[in-house]
Amino acid sequence: MNVMRRLKSMASGRTSISSDPGGDVGTKRAKVDQEIERKVDQESYLVERSVTDQEQHMASTSQENAASTSNITSVARTEKSGYDQLPKEMHQMKIRDEKTTFHDEKEVEAVIVSGNGTETGQIIATTVGGRNGQPKQTISYMAEHMVGTGSFGVVYQAKCLETGEAVAIKKVLQDKRYKNRELQVMRILDHPNVVQLKHCFYSTTEKDELYLNLVLEYISETVHRVSRHFNRMNHQHMPIIYVQLYTYQICRALNYLHHVVGVCHRDIKPQNLLVNPHTHQLKICDFGSAKMLVPGEPNISYICSRYYRAPELIFGASEYTSAIDIWSVGCVLAELLLGQPLFPGESSVDQLVEIIKVLGTPTREEIKCMNPNYTEFKFPQIKAHPWHKIFHKRMPPAAVDLVSRLLQYSPNMRCTALEACAHPFFDDLRHANACLPNGALPPLFNFTAQELAGASAGLRQRLIPEHV
Repeated sequence: MNVMRRLKSMASGRTSISSDPGGDVGTKRAKVDQEIERKVDQESYLVERSVTDQEQHMASTSQENAASTSNITSVARTEKSGYDQLPKEMHQMKIRDEKTTFHDEKEVEAVIVSGNGTETGQIIATTVGGRNGQPKQTISYMAEHMVGTGSFGVVYQAKCLETGEAVAIKKVLQDKRYKNRELQVMRILDHPNVVQLKHCFYSTTEKDELYLNLVLEYISETVHRVSRHFNRMNHQHMPIIYVQLYTYQICRALNYLHHVVGVCHRDIKPQNLLVNPHTHQLKICDFGSAKMLVPGEPNISYICSRYYRAPELIFGASEYTSAIDIWSVGCVLAELLLGQPLFPGESSVDQLVEIIKVLGTPTREEIKCMNPNYTEFKFPQIKAHPWHKIFHKRMPPAAVDLVSRLLQYSPNMRCTALEACAHPFFDDLRHANACLPNGALPPLFNFTAQELAGASAGLRQRLIPEHV
């Protein structure tokens, strides 16, 4: 349906939200549930993208960053004409891809290994070390089975023969002309809530194709699978202690990414959040869309999976900030509390409608904050739907308050990741006797000086419990 017609219908009162933020009562939710069920057998370790999200990822890496070689053959596979574009009534307010180039002076150092390495039972032997006086060491991996596929390539589980350790190997096609941005980013990451890069090597094929293989720590579960597990248990929602624990660790990881290393993830979603099923430690993975955002440099707006895409991206902003990740966290938190996505848009146009149904029509100032180029648009005036009516009555008020602070139209009004960590919603985690039903909490308060750099004394006091 035409987006302006839908918004006018909502403004005139012909479309109501009632207690369902999706608006279209059960129809859209049923479609979302069916889509999720359809993916059960295709679920991957690192990424689980729909067809549209595959096109999004391919368009972003091929047009914004030739260095990210996950999708080297996909330049032509951009959006279908007119499908995810906003209508003419919005004065050609549509998604645009900005062509930029990634510059990084770091040299990629990795061994080239013959053979695909993805066939079950195949052994890949490569070497590490040999620099700065370190002895060379041979490491062998035996491919066991494929655990994920996507626009980026494939992910397969393997075993290190020397140690018996399980690893995940993400294999992407490498353009020999460019460096791989994902590798450059991952080489500098070191945090307990970020997936660890153990090793990398290149492999070749008979067709002289070059593939980059990222050897990552293997973690078997994702927040998406854990959430679905609880939803299937008599339609129960995830226990609030797990919602607190997972959301806190996401925010802590993003504080590290944004303020310590200066990286914006740009694809935060439940499928990209790994969870150790025994310790419940969470780690962000899939840095295929990650980028160091430089003020003044344009970026593509067609980034991030649709349900978790910040409104400034839908408005076509090219000079956005890491606040887009904060919006995504708000969407993930709301989804864990509701048991279903908060904004299940079927296209980018529909995504904006879903957001307006909940947040109301953005003000002129809010639109200016999202994208200064679109201040003259006149939307039908839709009132915001009260947050407390979106969640059930037993929902902790602190949870609703945090969602409201994360999901703000104006990027500069969203709280930072570190401020989110200090929110009262996470006070239960800071109690001296806090624990999980099956054991102790994973480490949560072992902040480094870099993580707390710039934090006020009051913020530090709220972040670190006295018993720690």
